[in-house]
Amino acid sequence: MKLPARGPLRVYATLTFFDSLVPGIMLAGGVLFFTKVAHLGAVQVGSGLSLAALAGIAVAVPAGQLGDRIGHRRLLIGISVLRGLILAGYQLVSSYPTFLAVACLAGLAESAVAPVRQAHLGTITTPDNRVETLAFNRVVRNIGAILSTPALGVALALDSPVAFRCLIGIGAVSVLIVAIVATRLPETTAPSQPLPDAAGPTKGKWSGVLRDRPYLALSLLNGVLIMHMELLEVGMPLWVMNHTQAPAWTTSALLFTNVLVAIGFQMRVGRTVTDVNAAARAMRRGGYCLLSASAVFALTGTLNPLLCATALFVAVVLLTLTELLQSAGSWGLSYDLADTARLGEYQGAWSVGTQLVRSCGPFLVTLALSALNATGWLVIGLIYSVATACVAPLSRRAEAAHQVPAPQAAPLQPTPTKQTVPHNA
Repeated sequence: MKLPARGPLRVYATLTFFDSLVPGIMLAGGVLFFTKVAHLGAVQVGSGLSLAALAGIAVAVPAGQLGDRIGHRRLLIGISVLRGLILAGYQLVSSYPTFLAVACLAGLAESAVAPVRQAHLGTITTPDNRVETLAFNRVVRNIGAILSTPALGVALALDSPVAFRCLIGIGAVSVLIVAIVATRLPETTAPSQPLPDAAGPTKGKWSGVLRDRPYLALSLLNGVLIMHMELLEVGMPLWVMNHTQAPAWTTSALLFTNVLVAIGFQMRVGRTVTDVNAAARAMRRGGYCLLSASAVFALTGTLNPLLCATALFVAVVLLTLTELLQSAGSWGLSYDLADTARLGEYQGAWSVGTQLVRSCGPFLVTLALSALNATGWLVIGLIYSVATACVAPLSRRAEAAHQVPAPQAAPLQPTPTKQTVPHNA
């Protein structure tokens, strides 16, 4: 894995690293903090986090629009500072109402920062290196998630309120460091008019993402395809524990395998996505992988411990390949089919489908597997493969509606400011 050249892309990768520490810390540490320190019930924590995720959907598109108008870097810094303060505010939670208020604020901030961050990356890359750059940052994010686990392990070992408070404090500090690193990025804004390639006959069609029906349909379809994350994080552990004879250590080993495969192959897969057609093909191949993984998972309930563990490793590798192909395809479509004059707005709309599935996905996965058992895996695999088959026709329709050749035109140019970091610095 080669580091980007000195300049904005390396600064962005540094930002990604510090930002990646937060999910690893908060995923389990936050839940334990709320239950052990704030003395909330598990149902209260689960319902509050779900409501927070749903609340965040409302600000994704407006945040992207605001970034297009005032500058992505400026807004990224502001929201990152706000995120840090909100995370620190968790220390004050002592009841369900206060938890719900702080959690919803955190959900709004998390949802707002994602499209702004993605839009900024789109403006400092070109169509030729964008997907590869995104793949590199995904690898960095996985590495950061691994490195955050020792802090979580220490807190779990100490099992004291002070340890969990320190853990939340580390998460808040990491987000504030993101804000500091973001000051080294160049400022970028969207141009007030569409780029030349989008002018002429299509000029009137660039009226906002909410009227771009093919793009919106693809964003929702992509949300369905994010389901592989719920299968890995929720479905697989529950299945291994309740329906197989696999050893107790299997789940942690499978999750570690997922991270290793993702780090090793994410950039190789990313290099294969060069245009809209390649992105659609990647998603379709991901559908084949998930269908195969589902079939293997369905078989594991009838196998002895050794064969079961072996089959589970095969299934997780296939599920990880689905993740790599889906993410690379998603990056290609979300940028190449977007109006570059409204990149933040389009990235905000693209994230809506993801947030919808992340908020209700765990319930749907657990319902399918608990009600249908092994058949549930096959149903999920078939639905997923059908969804991936719909990507190509929808992407062709979106491309035709915009009348923009793929790959798309050159990205936006940074607006010089005193803080601008030259590309060749």
